[in-house]
Amino acid sequence: MTDGNRSAWQRPNSSSPTVLLAAAVAATALLTAACGDGSVATSSPAPGSGHLYWTDRTSIGRARPDGTGVNQEFINGAAAPGMLAISSGYLYWANSGVPGAADGSGTIGRARLDGTGVNQRFITGASVPVGVTVTGGYIYWTNNATGTIGRARLDGTGVNQRFIVTAQLQGPDAVAVGSGHIYWANDYTIGRANLNGTGATQRFIRVPYGPKGVAGLAVNARYIYWTNETGDTIGRANLNGTGVNQEFITGASNPDAMAIDARYIYWANWGRGTIGCARLNGAVVSQDVLSMHGRPRGVAVNPG
Repeated sequence: MTDGNRSAWQRPNSSSPTVLLAAAVAATALLTAACGDGSVATSSPAPGSGHLYWTDRTSIGRARPDGTGVNQEFINGAAAPGMLAISSGYLYWANSGVPGAADGSGTIGRARLDGTGVNQRFITGASVPVGVTVTGGYIYWTNNATGTIGRARLDGTGVNQRFIVTAQLQGPDAVAVGSGHIYWANDYTIGRANLNGTGATQRFIRVPYGPKGVAGLAVNARYIYWTNETGDTIGRANLNGTGVNQEFITGASNPDAMAIDARYIYWANWGRGTIGCARLNGAVVSQDVLSMHGRPRGVAVNPG
């Protein structure tokens, strides 16, 4: 992470109880614009058809994509949770925590999408994990303190904390899988490898000035997207690394993790305590789809 050298466990949170209370109350109705064209009725999924999830300090929040049903403490007891992933009816998160703490730090948590079956220590032994993704029967995470990517089976067995060694000693942040490859976010490059960990290239995407503090990643069948944490933009490129656009979307505020579904891109505006959203083609941007009482790190979407 490059935003003022803030580590996963060092980022400050919102301040006074008055501010927190006011923001929490406002969050239940602060859908300033529905993701898409500003019309809740036509651009957002119907209530109950899916959910957005986010991480904040010691909790995971949840709301419907239309901004209703906000629960700021849907799951409690996490240890400075980082990024999120969804697969096969489960939600996974990285407990970045504080190095040396005995509060669940250095673990991958898991729960059912309805919030039951919470296990904050589903996978242990990670080193300040930040990013997490799930696909093809495996879960992957980034070990921010050791510069590696870990991998395990979905049942939590077969843990390998050094599945891929990255180019960044203090990092990487996000990890994403798609179209036959693993991608990870070094601060100024995006790395890529085959699904079996071979063929690693640490500078798969790099321009003269590099992505400005790459934090979040998302991949679909056509593009790779990333957040430029200190550049306040969302970048995009073709899956072969060409067509790099560092300012595909502008106006974000220290964007951190991101997620995509079949229609929209979502990102966590750490700097302003909101979730941002746009169409996959970058049109109709809203930086404040959902406001909350803290500073979101991770974001995930379950379309329903």
